[in-house]
Amino acid sequence: MVRLLRHRLLNIVSGVKSANSLLASELDDRLTAREREYFPLIDRECDQVCAMVDRIEALFGALPKPKPALLPSAVPSIMSDLRQICPMAEIQLEVDDSDSERLVCKQTLETVLKEAVLNACEISRKPVTVSICEIKDGISVRVIDQGKVLSEDVREMAFEPFYSTRTRHLGVGLSIAKRLVEDRGGTISIRGEADGNCVAFFLPDMGFGER
Repeated sequence: MVRLLRHRLLNIVSGVKSANSLLASELDDRLTAREREYFPLIDRECDQVCAMVDRIEALFGALPKPKPALLPSAVPSIMSDLRQICPMAEIQLEVDDSDSERLVCKQTLETVLKEAVLNACEISRKPVTVSICEIKDGISVRVIDQGKVLSEDVREMAFEPFYSTRTRHLGVGLSIAKRLVEDRGGTISIRGEADGNCVAFFLPDMGFGER
């Protein structure tokens, strides 16, 4: 069902973008500068739909086969991507051991961190701290914001699909994070702290097989 939905929606979006491009080309010599601005806006809205479809697939579709990576090599790449995705966010990283031989699923760690950091940025619009440390049998990760402490009711609903306290938000970010973490045998939670909120998750070590 999810695959069919993705296929149909992306076909519709592709048709809209093609029609938009054709119309912009046909009317180019009759458009004012202000009117030309409409067409890129339509393209951006289409891109938003594509991003939404990708997130729905991550929530309900088949998950990719995990690929192990050493923690020290995965973290710099993940943090670089995070800072591009959230250019306005001040992301501080704390890692306890740069020489670790811990194996993690890089794609899971990256996606869960992205969803948690985006959520934290939307809550507080202030610096976000990412803490990664080794514990027995895996790694513990904490994403801490400096926003208003969420109520207990909101924290209980935070991982439910399509739940959001903000308008024009799909409300699937933390649901995707929960699905990925639990699929890898980990746990995830959200709690209030003295000066903000903390999304904490545990991912088990993937073992020391092929590298």
